[in-house]
Amino acid sequence: MKRALIAGLAIALSAGALTAGAALAYDAASQIKDRQAGMKQIGGAIKGLNDTLNGDKDPAKLKQYAANLNALSGKVPGWFPAGTGPSSGEKTKASAEIWTDPAGFKAAAGAFAAQAAKLNAAAQSGDAARVAAEFGPTRATCKGCHDKYQKK
Repeated sequence: MKRALIAGLAIALSAGALTAGAALAYDAASQIKDRQAGMKQIGGAIKGLNDTLNGDKDPAKLKQYAANLNALSGKVPGWFPAGTGPSSGEKTKASAEIWTDPAGFKAAAGAFAAQAAKLNAAAQSGDAARVAAEFGPTRATCKGCHDKYQKK
């Protein structure tokens, strides 16, 4: 009787561990998909700003794209929780350096967010020339993070 109880407990614990492992794998996959969707939104805002600055320079469009970019930029560090890198087994362009150099990654993401805030302030002024002046540095901080923390 005692052996049967111990065996049953061992089976239950093993099943629980497998279920927890599956949940972690699902979590990594869903978080990576969320991260990729967020990055696509950032790319869309950058493209919208670029197209508008090279086109009609509509202040309303510039304000909207810059506000979206500003809101999204602050979310970047949270899109990279532990377990969502290359070691997760999921398809991701995130480089392992994000997790091996967390201070550097946090600094790079912070620089991007700070520059996105400057761009947003310029856009909210309605002055397309100010937006253009902040756009290059914003793209540079975005690219800087990609250069170091994205797999080629």
